[in-house]
Amino acid sequence: MVELTAAAVFGVYAIASALVLQLVNTEVRTPYMDEQFHIRQAQWYCMGAFNKWDPKLTTPPGLYIVSLAVRTMGACTLDRLRAVNCVLGCILFWTVYALIRQNTRPFRAAIKALTLCMLPTSFFFAHVYYTDIASLLCVLLAQLLSVHKRHVWAGVVGGAAVWMRQTNVVWVALVGGAAVERWMRENGVVSGGLVQSVGQLVQWMKSPRRWREAVWVAVPYAFVVMAFGVFVRVNGGIVLGDKSNHQAGVHVPQMFYFCAFTAAMAAPTVLTEAQRYTHAVTSRQVTCFEMANYALETVYANLYLYLTYRPVLSTAVGLALTLVMAVGVNRFTVEHPFLLGDNRHYTFYIWKNLFRSCWWARYLYIPGYVSCMLGVHAALWRAPALWHIMWLVCTAAVLVPSPLLELRYFTVPFFLARLHMPTSLPRLSIELAMYIVVNAVTIYVFLYHPFVWSSEPNQLQRFMW
Repeated sequence: MVELTAAAVFGVYAIASALVLQLVNTEVRTPYMDEQFHIRQAQWYCMGAFNKWDPKLTTPPGLYIVSLAVRTMGACTLDRLRAVNCVLGCILFWTVYALIRQNTRPFRAAIKALTLCMLPTSFFFAHVYYTDIASLLCVLLAQLLSVHKRHVWAGVVGGAAVWMRQTNVVWVALVGGAAVERWMRENGVVSGGLVQSVGQLVQWMKSPRRWREAVWVAVPYAFVVMAFGVFVRVNGGIVLGDKSNHQAGVHVPQMFYFCAFTAAMAAPTVLTEAQRYTHAVTSRQVTCFEMANYALETVYANLYLYLTYRPVLSTAVGLALTLVMAVGVNRFTVEHPFLLGDNRHYTFYIWKNLFRSCWWARYLYIPGYVSCMLGVHAALWRAPALWHIMWLVCTAAVLVPSPLLELRYFTVPFFLARLHMPTSLPRLSIELAMYIVVNAVTIYVFLYHPFVWSSEPNQLQRFMW
């Protein structure tokens, strides 16, 4: 009976996904945008031409290898290859459900899994032939195996994640770091919050015999990271194919955009948790000493709590954060040529109308970035302190070097963060309703409101993420 509730919720997702896939296949009869490169490469693989590679592709061939399963049904047609991602989206639902189910009731876990799988930047790409869904699935499946202490298999799946997208090596490192952190807590190496844990960790590190077992936990993940390092050395960089348009840089505001995206997509939870956080401190239900020694401790969360009832200091620190972000916006904003060179993406209109309307427009959003950053980290107060810091570092490692603003790049860190945020049916219901509305509008526009470029009068263009 327990799994029947999850199966019923999954049925809703599967039916919705199948209907969307059918609509996409009906209305978009030719490969669209980057699909043309992915579809062509997958079809070469299906024909056994493994030595052929499209130079426009920059990601490894993991998705095309998975898609070889389509050959058992006949030719690797556009419809069938798109269906691969639809099936992977269904597997994603059960993977997310299994991660949540460990400490959540079945129905609530199923609703949260449904909500996450309906995230607009994820759900859309479950119905076109891109690498996003396969990439996300492998990362979360590696995390699931890691939680169940299947570290060797987690390393194998983590390696597969890197074969879907190179930057997943960072998330493999996070999964490995989290596995070591869990082992330390289970074996009494660390306990309490960050301050106490660091002291315990220093003492533990002084005895090599004691941390030998923790090293074995980390080995499968470290092997993936080291193998990727060899690849980078041999390849001359992390990008395959078209390296000229995918040069790494220092794009600090990516973290600001990500915090704004996360706060918006998880707004009901972020707002509620921030309010609870403030109430816990102002009513003295949680003391400063407790914050410094127990699970509430994370850098931004403690800062948020500490400042809520010290207005003078709060103003000073708020101004300092605003100044730091202003420097980041001024010195490290990157405007990639693709951003304003392609009006088929929503980010084109966001950038053109919100950030380029005048020279000072991009600075207007800094107070919002500060609020979103503090709110997101306050919403993660239940996450282990060390995991929180590792997640923040890994998110920066993935996003900051990327010069191109694409909202779908935020999907993996958002999933990882949202899995650690509280689960409440009323808030999940609001989030799910938000996602359904956004999906309905964006998919409808994609399917039924194409437009034409004067340079390509015979080719329909469509709006997408």
